[in-house]
Amino acid sequence: MPHPVIFDTDMGVDDAFALTLAMAANALDVVGVCTVGGNVGVDQATANAGRCLAALRPTTMPPVGRGRDPSDAGLPDATSIFGADGLGECGLPVPVGWAWGDAQTVYETMLSRHRGELVVIAVGPLTNLGALLDENPSLLAKAQRLVIMGGAVFCPGNVTPKAEFNIYRDPIAAAKVLASGLPITLVPLDVTRKVALDESHRAHLAASNTRGSRMLATMMEYPMSREPGRPGCFLVHDAVAVGALLWPDLFLQTRMAVRVATDGPERGRTVPAVGSRELPPVSVVLSVQVTDFMENMLELLCSEEFVV
Repeated sequence: MPHPVIFDTDMGVDDAFALTLAMAANALDVVGVCTVGGNVGVDQATANAGRCLAALRPTTMPPVGRGRDPSDAGLPDATSIFGADGLGECGLPVPVGWAWGDAQTVYETMLSRHRGELVVIAVGPLTNLGALLDENPSLLAKAQRLVIMGGAVFCPGNVTPKAEFNIYRDPIAAAKVLASGLPITLVPLDVTRKVALDESHRAHLAASNTRGSRMLATMMEYPMSREPGRPGCFLVHDAVAVGALLWPDLFLQTRMAVRVATDGPERGRTVPAVGSRELPPVSVVLSVQVTDFMENMLELLCSEEFVV
């Protein structure tokens, strides 16, 4: 039986990769998509979810729930990397009659329906999860696991020298989630920076006969020319989090507590707290077999039996 998942996303280009990968995997069943502000505002993220799902045309359309924007105004988004629409200005239309619900309702419905089995894949700021812990603290305890793309544990950040984007955008929510004691797998920049697509991969996706691969090939052109320090490459951060759920044997993980700095010049920093008696440990992914991961990802996205 496929594993039920809720996909919590700020719907940039790497989120589109992750969502497409999750929906292509027979081992997963995306039973809900919840949006959050981050790469773009939550309204644009919600529209982007509809644009991607309409392009993918899944047999069963998962419900989409509009979540929240992080409360701090004036923080950076990722439109300089992903374009004004967050999806590489790829021209995908918002579907006619597009409708969505409320993120909390999606969580309540699906966590009750799939109690003890559902995995939350959170690849944006943790604002929605922090709100659930505040307003309905027992709800997330029904999840089997949270898989979170975020943090920079032993490496520099990507929005400040010390902070990764998702954690920086809402460090208070991140601190609550990582201190919650829930079963968590954290997939930080330490591992996601190792997986970069180039023009050969974009051409591979474009030549495939699947709707998803062609959509992604178009989207990734914009950020490929804007990746800081790595021109011609595109880092698929969020897809690595999905891969950690699909192919755990390809990843090296360790257990440690992680403390989040919530303000000041350290805002968003994720600090290893090895041996902490105050914070519960989480699973932190530190490395990946890059070649095998890339082959598996392209195989799913392109519906191929193998990748050369």
